[in-house]
Amino acid sequence: MDKKALIAMIICGVIMLLYYPFILPLLSKKPESPQGAVEPISEKTQEQEKKVIGKLGQSAIMPGESIKPQTEIPRKEIIIENELVKMVWTNEGAALKSVKLKRFKDPEAKETLELLKEDTTEYRPLAIDTILGKSDFREWRYTIAEHSKDKIVFTCSLEEGINIMKTISLPPEKYHVNMDVVLENKTDDEVSLAYSVIASSMIMHEGEPSTDMAAVAGVDMGNKRIKLVSTSPKNLPLKNESVGISWAGSMNKYFATILKPASSDWVGAVNAQAFDAQGIPINEKAEHGDFMVSIQTNKLRILPHDMVKHSYLYFVGPKKEEILKHYETLDALLTYGWLNAISKALLAFLNAVHRVLPNYGLSIIVLTILIKMILFPLTKKSQVSMFRMQQLQPMINQLKEKYKHDKQRMGKEQMLLFKKYGANPMSGCLPMVLQLPVFFALFRTLQLSFEMRQAPFVLWINDLSRPDTLMTLPFTIPFIGNALNILPLVMTGASFVQMKTTPKAPAADPQAQAQQKMMSFMPIMFAFILYNMPSGLTLYWTVSTVFSIIEGIIIRKSIKKIKIK
Repeated sequence: MDKKALIAMIICGVIMLLYYPFILPLLSKKPESPQGAVEPISEKTQEQEKKVIGKLGQSAIMPGESIKPQTEIPRKEIIIENELVKMVWTNEGAALKSVKLKRFKDPEAKETLELLKEDTTEYRPLAIDTILGKSDFREWRYTIAEHSKDKIVFTCSLEEGINIMKTISLPPEKYHVNMDVVLENKTDDEVSLAYSVIASSMIMHEGEPSTDMAAVAGVDMGNKRIKLVSTSPKNLPLKNESVGISWAGSMNKYFATILKPASSDWVGAVNAQAFDAQGIPINEKAEHGDFMVSIQTNKLRILPHDMVKHSYLYFVGPKKEEILKHYETLDALLTYGWLNAISKALLAFLNAVHRVLPNYGLSIIVLTILIKMILFPLTKKSQVSMFRMQQLQPMINQLKEKYKHDKQRMGKEQMLLFKKYGANPMSGCLPMVLQLPVFFALFRTLQLSFEMRQAPFVLWINDLSRPDTLMTLPFTIPFIGNALNILPLVMTGASFVQMKTTPKAPAADPQAQAQQKMMSFMPIMFAFILYNMPSGLTLYWTVSTVFSIIEGIIIRKSIKKIKIK
């Protein structure tokens, strides 16, 4: 064997001796853990978690013996329910997938109402969306540490040394869950972090999304006053960094999903973003009314081997006064605009009548009669004034002839004549003008109050919050649509009959003539305005018009006896 071959054999032998104990570990690159994978929890860490859980009254809850990689934790769905709600949760993000309200029907009154649908997006309510720079944390799978009919405990450990425990509990006979989020620092160093939790996502549509849906926040103004900040889908995206944000979420006409922290001190901002057709957030307005609202916390400092606990209340239910009054400050969701006080008074009256006559259509009729009775003296005075204008017409003609070259003097003498005989050329509009605030307030009440939702009256009128559509036409009428609504047609016919019972303005009085001509267009105008409005509102105006006809007949008989002396 030559010298070179011997040296080569010695080198190969040395390499073979050193390969397994030294060279192979150096050449083998340690594989990266899948996203979310962490090292197994040591016995010491398990003992720490027992102590943390024990402080929270959860001593029976034991985390898993080790933290599995994300790919090894299977997806699981858990159902919790009480007498009012049924919820489907997922361990992916420890999030809420579906909420069904057992005592309510969907907008078509066919199926049980599903307020949050489970198949729309991965951005689900109550998922922690971002934490420690993880922008996709909502997809992480938690371990289910405990599960019962009304309670779930999710746990998760991060490779940064942070343990997360999220406890969900559903009280009996309530439209909310309580959520506790515990963040434990198991390292020897202080940790500073913030997180974002999804407050609401893809709430069910009911009504026109652009006008009947909104991202909302309640801001504490001091002295127990909460300001409702409401943003329509067309004005998204939104970031609200107001001081004192008490809660945030979203709402449609009749329902709301609201996340309410136990304290506003840790809330830094509220964000709202639109979704595209695939359920992905976009920085544009919500064309179809689908959006997400999230609460972002301020920076938190967690001392070594210490923890912080954040408690939340998550409301998923109807915007009904008798329910919201049990949730501090959430009654701010019940607002009817600039006539809020009148709307609430009208609703209180309708509810009082409904307790005696369990039909909101009858309640509206009683309200109409009451308003007509209150306005009757003014209506009578108005029509008497118009009738006297007719009687004074010969005197007015004499004044016009006498002062035809002095318009100023003629106007002055005419006003003195009106004053002497108690006539007022503008009095004809007064009863209607006084009814307008009630009309607009009632419109908001019938449009937004939960009591009117799917409230039937008689026959084909089965929902006072919607038009009373009898049938769908095979063609479309401009400005009206293809629905045949009966009450607006009845109201229009009654309005023309009412005009026949109203005293006519004097032919020689241009001002009164112009006023009456304007009034003659009102039936047609109201027909277009009310055609697609809630049938409860059209019912009010129709009944009011019918009683105006009766009033006109009575007043006309009485004013025929009045003589000008």
